[in-house]
Amino acid sequence: MAWRVRARRRAAFQADVAQVRRSLHDIARDLAALEGLYAASGELVRWRESVQETLGRLGRATPEVLVEARGDADAWTDAVRDFAADRAKELGVRLREEGARPDLPEALDDAAGALRDGRGPRRIPFDDWTRTVRAWLDQPFDAPQQGAHALTSARALDTLRNGLVLELTALEDRHRRLTRERDVAEQSLERMTPRQLARASASHTEREQGYRAVERGAAALATAVVVLDPWRELLSGLVRACATHPDAEEVRDFDGALAEALRDRGRDELRALDGWSQALEAVVLRAREDQALRARQAQALAAAGVRTHGGDDAQVDAALLDDPDVHVSDHAAWVTDTGAAAGDDDPDDDAPPWEGGADAATPSAGAARSRAPGAAAAGAQADDRADRADDADERPAVGGIPITVPGFDLLDPPDTSSDDPREVAREVRQRVAKIDATLENFKLEGRVVASVRGPSVTRFEVEPAAGEKISRFANLSDDLALAMAVGSVRIEAPIPGKSVIGLEVPNASRDLIRFREAVDAPSFKRSSARLPIVLGKSIDGDMMVGDLARMPHILLAGSTGSGKSVAVSALIASLLFRFLPTELRFLMVDPKMVELTPFDGIPHLIRPVVTNPTDAAGVLLGAVSHMERRYKMMSKIGAKNLDQYNAKARNLDLPELPFVIVVIDELADLMITSPKEVESAIMRLAQMARATGMHLILATQRPSVDILTSLIKVNVPARMAFAVSSGFDSRTILDAMGAERLIGWGDMLFSQPGQVKPVRLQGPFVSETEILALADFLRRQYFEDDFVEAYGDDFEPASPHDSDATGFVDWNDDKLRLAAELVINEGQASVSRLQRRLQVGHARAGKLMDSLEALGVVGPHTGSKPRDVLVGFEELPNIFGR
Repeated sequence: MAWRVRARRRAAFQADVAQVRRSLHDIARDLAALEGLYAASGELVRWRESVQETLGRLGRATPEVLVEARGDADAWTDAVRDFAADRAKELGVRLREEGARPDLPEALDDAAGALRDGRGPRRIPFDDWTRTVRAWLDQPFDAPQQGAHALTSARALDTLRNGLVLELTALEDRHRRLTRERDVAEQSLERMTPRQLARASASHTEREQGYRAVERGAAALATAVVVLDPWRELLSGLVRACATHPDAEEVRDFDGALAEALRDRGRDELRALDGWSQALEAVVLRAREDQALRARQAQALAAAGVRTHGGDDAQVDAALLDDPDVHVSDHAAWVTDTGAAAGDDDPDDDAPPWEGGADAATPSAGAARSRAPGAAAAGAQADDRADRADDADERPAVGGIPITVPGFDLLDPPDTSSDDPREVAREVRQRVAKIDATLENFKLEGRVVASVRGPSVTRFEVEPAAGEKISRFANLSDDLALAMAVGSVRIEAPIPGKSVIGLEVPNASRDLIRFREAVDAPSFKRSSARLPIVLGKSIDGDMMVGDLARMPHILLAGSTGSGKSVAVSALIASLLFRFLPTELRFLMVDPKMVELTPFDGIPHLIRPVVTNPTDAAGVLLGAVSHMERRYKMMSKIGAKNLDQYNAKARNLDLPELPFVIVVIDELADLMITSPKEVESAIMRLAQMARATGMHLILATQRPSVDILTSLIKVNVPARMAFAVSSGFDSRTILDAMGAERLIGWGDMLFSQPGQVKPVRLQGPFVSETEILALADFLRRQYFEDDFVEAYGDDFEPASPHDSDATGFVDWNDDKLRLAAELVINEGQASVSRLQRRLQVGHARAGKLMDSLEALGVVGPHTGSKPRDVLVGFEELPNIFGR
């Protein structure tokens, strides 16, 4: 029995030794992995040597050696674990710093509206870089220019542009894949073993190389975009040449040759822009001389008694030229006058002018070829018949269309009328004389040194004499207005950035800034702003575009007729022309029931426009609840703002969240009806909603302290002040005087954080007809509204149609049968469709759908798919009665 006890003890001892040995081997492997990462660490080398020494002692282990080795193994395990945890934290910092930051060329940056100082390209986050470059590439070569779609060179350039778009998409996919891998690695950092840490570090190095490859690809793509964009100017010149010289074969040959070169050589041909520009100038010059020659020929024939057709080129009737009684030799005088005989045959005549080297820019006399004038007339008549046929076939567009960004053709064209420059100059001279005389009468030393004419006012820049107090000039506004017979004169003393005083005098005739002109401006079309909104045109003639995401909320205030409501419509339209309903949604509150109701029914609305002030408070409180829900969703995946959330949601296959813009016009009615609830909701949203992608646009015509409370003003820093009746109202809006000097009709002072003084702008005019056309176009669009299906209840106030009972039919709802007829007619049913077509809230639409399900009209809910319709029209009388 004794030997069995000894054997059992020895076996247990050997098992303990083996267990300690395995632990030491694991520690050795972990240390080897860490040494590969931190080769310069002497501490790791000493630990590994100690582990090897202990493993050697276990070969002749005694109980005392085993106890000591087990203690050492436990200590080394804790030390290695702590060391790996610290290194994992360092790796986490490096992981969060991972990403591509490509260089944005200065040419693209300036066009995007960034303030640059000539220091070359700047490195920006990849998403911002992508947004900027895509803004350049999203403009087709055949869209901006009328008639460009008929040019083969325009299609060739657009093919190159589409190739760059595909490359950009591929870069986005590569960057998204790397970012997804980084997010997965970041989530697995907690409790990472040393060997896992080594593998994660190696993956980090590989991803860094991948990001650098993305940056190199982005640099090459940006260079190609910079080279491609100037070709738009050449294409514009070619379009004008085609319109001016429709029958010139040289222009058509140039178009074909350019298209062929672009197809053959691709992007390499883009660097030959200068040569093609010079060739186009030569072609236009040659076509112009050819046209002038034919015009002189036609005039000579007319003088000789030959009948001509009217038109730009005064082309000769082909029938008369074919008459045997009319001989060209009888009229040799007009051929001699042109400097070339009609029968001259220049050997280079048939060659395109861009193939003639340097001499191509100076066409010879023999270049003017004679051709049958009647052919062009016949072609013009055929084109006219085709145009009339097209006009006869035009019909109003009807039917549903997929969601798409509306085109600018829905807007009225810009106003091209302008004042007589001589009359404007005379008016300026008279006003300068009156300003100088007024200053002299008040013993003020100063003189007008410059003037700048804006859309509504002209700014006269007065340079005061040395030692003259600026405050004395600031008190002369009423006297200057009297001297120049105008309503008001605003004095800006001094103009920021200049050592002069600005006198802003209303123009005798104002320029109309149409909304089409504003959205066509490069500052809007190529803006890199996250939420670009058109603000207005400055006195210097710059179209200012703001970023609602940076503001992050805006307040508009002004008296009746000052242009406030038009400005609200312009802000809304600015966003509608840039974002799809899946990217941005509106929540509109309009107690006046006239300003925002034209937008009712567009797919961007979360719910119909709220016109009841009592319901508005509940809707705003619902918006606060939705904001809090967004914060919870963002915290779950570690996102700090909406863009980060959507980026991670794409990687995790989660639905993205759109921006939400809350528009309130008129704030005063809400503050009177429910002041505490409205102020509390606006304050919460203004303070916290920015990070969740929710922004406020507030408008009021009562800029009093009980409406614009201090809490609202503090949290809404960007403000538009329109004409008001007193300086006190101006101070309430802007915390400064000046708005009482505005002249109305869109004349405004705009202030936002970072500006020294408010900027005077003339807001663009968007007419009711344009708003209705835009809204009608958007109402035709259809899509599966997953956002409203999921979160629509957040924005619904308590409704008399709501009921706590489930499984019952609400027979008191007068729209129940109409809803049944609607779903049967369409063949499918969804809550969002009922909401839009019946103009009801989301909660009521959901109740109607539940009632239809209880009646057996529609099938059960099946996820995000529309419900099936189970009955036909012939069964409705059995359900609802006659």
